[in-house]
Amino acid sequence: MKTAAKVFIIIGMVVGFWTILPLIFGGIALSQMKTRKPSTGISVCVLLFCNLLGGIFLLCSNDNEYINQ
Repeated sequence: MKTAAKVFIIIGMVVGFWTILPLIFGGIALSQMKTRKPSTGISVCVLLFCNLLGGIFLLCSNDNEYINQ
């Protein structure tokens, strides 16, 4: 689910680049995904402002996906 979340977040950032909020929250979520699972607040912001599916995948992902890199 981590890869699917990344793909949908990037798609949401590309499609909504003109509104600035997807770029901000998508960038924060992608940078947090490199080291750990993004917080619930960032996941909800991605859900609302960036991409619906990307936010759902972030909220449903396991912590184990981020530990085994």
